Parts: sequence; structure tokens; C-alpha cells
Amino acid sequence: MAVTELYIADEITSRLPEKARQEAAFNLHKRDCQTCGKALGDQAPALTIDACGPFLSATLNHQSCRPSGWYELRSMAAGAHMSWTSRFFTLPMGDDGPRGPRAMFIVCPHLEGVHLDQDGGDGWSVNTERHWRARGFRPMGRELIVDKWVADQTPPRASLKGTTIHIDAGLDGRWSSSADLQTIKACRKQGGLLLGVSTACEPTSTAGPTDILRYGAAGHIFLGWIPLV
Repeated sequence: MAVTELYIADEITSRLPEKARQEAAFNLHKRDCQTCGKALGDQAPALTIDACGPFLSATLNHQSCRPSGWYELRSMAAGAHMSWTSRFFTLPMGDDGPRGPRAMFIVCPHLEGVHLDQDGGDGWSVNTERHWRARGFRPMGRELIVDKWVADQTPPRASLKGTTIHIDAGLDGRWSSSADLQTIKACRKQGGLLLGVSTACEPTSTAGPTDILRYGAAGHIFLGWIPLV
């Protein structure tokens, strides 16, 4: 779930507009400290901003491990303690066509950290959409093409081993999730699945597919059709 309480240093408040701070908090999820790797626990985490050229990295830490502040870095941190969560389920398509429902894999690739950039504008904003659009992913709606990878870039790799799907997205991450027999059968029948990426939606904290689809309808999930290999 999005973070609702944060330690925020005065320097961050003065340098990062409120809209950008709210957007960052909406895309951050409380799990592990990005300094020590231990659970953040019940206390409010500290928001830290690492500035590296045209990018900002917003991360969550224990206030005692790394106090909230604005830090200048020469290179972006790798995120050794970053967590991810996923969910693999069957997506009803609202039709009785021969292909039937589709298998859908949703992942939040980094819970405790998110990147911001300026995208040519005056203010900072979370760049999840811009990053995944560049990879060929699209939000739900007219832009999305189901059952076919349409981007020029090579798609992430998807492979099934038993009841577990494994996704290899290269530098963006490697994720996996198990599923029920219906989802596995749909994935094999279709020869692929819809891969959805979101930093706003934390899949395991949702009530189920309907809850996830609400995030999709609001434009917070970016999807692409991934063939099985």
C-alpha cells in the first residue's frame, strides 16, 4: 500500500514540490529499509532523495539508519535491498471468443524506491509510465494490443515451470509467481500472457483481480503481451 506517514526533511520540502512528494509516496510501499535491509516496522519511514544528474531516486529507510535528506550522488544506487511483489491470475475478457480469458501477471518491481525525472518540464514526477512506455508497454484502453507483442524492442522472456511462471525483464528485474491450474492452462493455450507493471499497485495487498483492474482502469498499470519461450 502507498505510504501515508513519512519523515521528510526540510530540504526535501523546499526542493521537491508537494505534488511530486505526494506522487512519490503514492508509488512507495513500506517493506524493508534500503540501508540495513531489515523490516521498516511500525514506525514512519524516512524519505531520502538521491540526486544523480537528471534523475532523483526516492527511497524508504529507518530514520536511525539514514535520516531523511537530500543527497547528491555521482551514480544511482543499485538497490540491493529492494523488494518486489507479484500476482498471476486469469483475466476475464468479457467475450466468448475461441481464445477465452487471458493469463495476467502483475508485478510491482520495486516497493521501497522509485525514480523521478523532469521530462523536459519544470517539475519532478515519477517516471514509471515514461520508462515502461519506452519499453513498449501501454495502459489499459485503446493503445493496448492483446495477444501480440508490437514494440520494436525484444520483449521480456516468460517461461512456465510446473505451476510457476518466470519473467526475465533484463536490467528491469526477474520475477516469478505461482498460479492455479486455470491460469496455467490459459497461459499455455494462448502461448503467452499479459505482463503488467506498476509502482502504484502492490499486487499482494489488493483484494484480488477486480481490485487490480481498478488500478489498470485508472492508468496505473502498464501492459504488454509476452510470448512463452
